[in-house]
Amino acid sequence: MRFIQYAKEFLVRITKTSPFIKEYLFRANLKSGIYVGVIVSVLEIWMIISAFTAKGDAHVIRDGYWILTHVASYIFLLFAASSILVYSILCLIGRKLSRRLGYCLKGIFSFCSVVFALYISSISSDKIGFTFAFMTIGIFTFCLFNWHPISNLLFSSLSFLAFFILQKKFGNLTYSMMINGFTAWLMLFVAGLNVYIQRKTDAVREESLQEMTEQLIEKNKKDELTGLHNMIHFNHAAEIILHSEFTDISNLCFVFVDIENFKNYNEKYGFKAGSEFLVKASDIIRDVFTASLSARLSDDHFVILAKKDSLMDKLTQVRLRIKYEESSMNLGIKAGIFSPKDKDCSPTLACDHARYACATIKKNYGINFIEYDDSMNEDFKKKQYIINNIESALMRGYIQVFYQPVVWAKDATLCGAEALARWNDPNVGFLSPGVFVPILEEYHLIHKLDLFMLDMVCRNLSEAKALNYPIVPVSINFSRLDFQLTDLVSEVERCINKYGIDKELIHIEITESALSDSDSKLKNALESLRSNGYDLWLDDFGSGYSGLNVLKDFNFDMMKIDMKFLQEFTENEKTQPILISIVELANKIGMNTLTEGVETEEAYKFLKSIGCQRLQGCLFGKPMPKEEFLTILKKEKLFP
Repeated sequence: MRFIQYAKEFLVRITKTSPFIKEYLFRANLKSGIYVGVIVSVLEIWMIISAFTAKGDAHVIRDGYWILTHVASYIFLLFAASSILVYSILCLIGRKLSRRLGYCLKGIFSFCSVVFALYISSISSDKIGFTFAFMTIGIFTFCLFNWHPISNLLFSSLSFLAFFILQKKFGNLTYSMMINGFTAWLMLFVAGLNVYIQRKTDAVREESLQEMTEQLIEKNKKDELTGLHNMIHFNHAAEIILHSEFTDISNLCFVFVDIENFKNYNEKYGFKAGSEFLVKASDIIRDVFTASLSARLSDDHFVILAKKDSLMDKLTQVRLRIKYEESSMNLGIKAGIFSPKDKDCSPTLACDHARYACATIKKNYGINFIEYDDSMNEDFKKKQYIINNIESALMRGYIQVFYQPVVWAKDATLCGAEALARWNDPNVGFLSPGVFVPILEEYHLIHKLDLFMLDMVCRNLSEAKALNYPIVPVSINFSRLDFQLTDLVSEVERCINKYGIDKELIHIEITESALSDSDSKLKNALESLRSNGYDLWLDDFGSGYSGLNVLKDFNFDMMKIDMKFLQEFTENEKTQPILISIVELANKIGMNTLTEGVETEEAYKFLKSIGCQRLQGCLFGKPMPKEEFLTILKKEKLFP
């Protein structure tokens, strides 16, 4: 019973075929058809020529019966061989011919070959030679082609049975011939079966390899977290869609989707829950934009190539469903839309346009969706210019260090300066720091600017020292990203050692808003700088919403009070009491104070009276280039 079970399993395994395996075996038969067709055609042509040119057999040629039975059989077999040869060649070069025709030709050729071999072996006086010929043709038939095991068994058995019958009819069948014939049949059957199994095994292996390759290709198309397309595949697929002759470009648009308040969601529930929510959001986008091409760009940002039909309704649906998923966090979406004008539009650039449009409404809670228009185009071009040219601007000197004086409040004498970047480009003119700094931060390029500023400040201090100028400490602004993208502690130390200046001359500024999130790497880096002898300055205090937490969690030497407090110095009666409280608080926790934006004598006198130690503003000097700043280093007082 167990043997029967094993036999059944074996038969199922060797007979079960997939469409891929069928195709593989079919193409293997085509290749065999070429080999067999060429060899048999050459042999039959040679046999025909030999029949008419053989010496000593001229009387046979004149025998019409011989020609009918011998030469005609050669021609018939030649026709069968050449037919399968032509069919195989045409299929392999790409001609679509009937598969059934191929199977019929293989069967006809095999039948003709066996009949020919039986005929020759039965009528020839050279029984051994033509028995060998029968075996040779049998090898061609059963071993070169792929035969289904059952077909192989039936066809080979019937062929040898016919051979034995003919041999017995003509009195040539002996006991030894029967044994040898049975052995030959068994060998040919097993050989044919082995060929089939081997080729099927190769087909299965090839199929598995193809499936693995397809899975790998498919995996490389997908975003690992959400299962949406990644941007590589999105851009490729979008290119194909855009250039398709069936695409109506006027009804097509790129959509950039940003999930609102997702950062707060991560902070409240953790990154694992955040990732799970992104999966839900992607499922919503996939469900609503069923027939559209969608992908995850990065973090909580998605892009969609969709038709304009019912676009706003679909975006509203996505927004409401995301909002419903976590109503307590006021989640939702902002979306920017860009409509390409022609088929040559770059998908990458189109997504950037949509992203830029979305950024314009990021802080506008009254608008959720906006379409990119011509009014945004100049700003976008400027943004792209900044991104593409920051490195060349630094290298060519288009970006320079300007210095704004910092004075003692008690007597308005110079006590330091703040290093500020100024970009004056020959192509686009003056670029405000308020424009290019946020862009560089958004695209993680800010460290290039800040490290340049660090190097230039250290170089300028070293040059001033060499010229015997009285030098003062300089504060340099650093972004939160600098601590993530570089080893800032090492970079500062390297610059100090490179130019041989004292650590006391470099003050490290970081804005209050950059410290709003818990970041152990940032905190450790700041503590390392402070322990190495550098002053840490808290910039723009009062501009954010977590000032007191910052004072609690971090150690700073200087508090720079945001200039916004002085913008309504005389109009808002609350300003002065708040400034008094801030200065008193700083004194109590051991921090010095510096107020920015001092432009009037009235503000100067007030800040001096409440005990603010240092001041900075246009009243004492605007940001100026190095050469101009050197001229005021020897001045005793900057005001009056």
